Amino acid sequence: MKLHKLKHYLIPAFWVLVMLLMIAQDLLYSTLRGNQLAWADTLIFKIKWLLYIPVTFFVFWIGEKLPLQSPYLFRNLFINLIVSLVVSFLAVIVFSALVTLLRNAFIESARFQDILRRNLSVSLFNEFVNYWVILAAHKAYTIFRQYQQAQLDKANLEKQLSDAKLGFLKMQLQPHFLFNTHHNIIGLMQNGELEKATRMLMKLSDLLRLSLKQNTDDLVPLANEIQLLELYLDILKVRFEERLEYKILIPQDLQKAFVPPMLLQPLVENAIKYGIEPFAKQGCIEIQAQTEQQRLKLLVIDNGIEKFQPFKLGIGLMNTQERLNNLFGLEASLDIAANTPENGITVTITLPLLK
Repeated sequence: MKLHKLKHYLIPAFWVLVMLLMIAQDLLYSTLRGNQLAWADTLIFKIKWLLYIPVTFFVFWIGEKLPLQSPYLFRNLFINLIVSLVVSFLAVIVFSALVTLLRNAFIESARFQDILRRNLSVSLFNEFVNYWVILAAHKAYTIFRQYQQAQLDKANLEKQLSDAKLGFLKMQLQPHFLFNTHHNIIGLMQNGELEKATRMLMKLSDLLRLSLKQNTDDLVPLANEIQLLELYLDILKVRFEERLEYKILIPQDLQKAFVPPMLLQPLVENAIKYGIEPFAKQGCIEIQAQTEQQRLKLLVIDNGIEKFQPFKLGIGLMNTQERLNNLFGLEASLDIAANTPENGITVTITLPLLK
């Protein structure tokens, strides 16, 4: 239940508790002095605390209508000063009338004028102070509520920005992949390899159909990624034929883990671009999945480059790194390292193991 709704229950509960504590104080005082507590008199005078329930609701209402803040701070302070004096007098009058009625009914005859005179001399200043204490409590409550709302708005804004950023990265990644594949298909057609171009185009259609089904999800089962990856690699096999071999070594139980969609495809594309395409030898790409301390490690290994040198990340790898940062923060990482003693490089993605 939200705080602004809870106040309807907390305010009466607070003043009932104060009344009970005041009664307990009188009882303890009488006991320590060895006197008998005059219960009727005590209850009649302690019922005053219950009158603060409507007063508190009224002061809270005034606090909403006349907030003590710029640009009307001094005007509202003056109005509250007048209201506090009026409320203090009314509180004393109502309490005196109530005490008079209750004493006449349960104890002895009492005159309203006498009780009013006594309460004006004893309680008027207290009522005035209590008004401002309640108003200060309302101000503190308002500041806390505004802080809560600001935190909630901040969290919602951060989520909206994160979702928008992830959506942009997905939109940026897919055209990058499509342009590269279309370029390959055009190249095959220009070389007169129409059969290969047709097969590549058909597999591309299958891949796009599958990717569109899960495009709206931030996380998908790793099994879905494997299916997309196999289609993508089959497209490239049409082009490279025997120059490209691939292995997907992912245990069945890890295929249920959740990962961002299109996570591995940019890594494989990068491995082919730098580790397979520039060389005449047969290239091999191996995709592995491992677990380590409740973390999932995905590895894309190629056997291409003989001497690894650090390079600037392209669109695919930069987007992958950015998506990982947005989804998992410091819990995820992307690392590139040389294979030793074999040729090639290994790109490793580490992220939380989610099942």
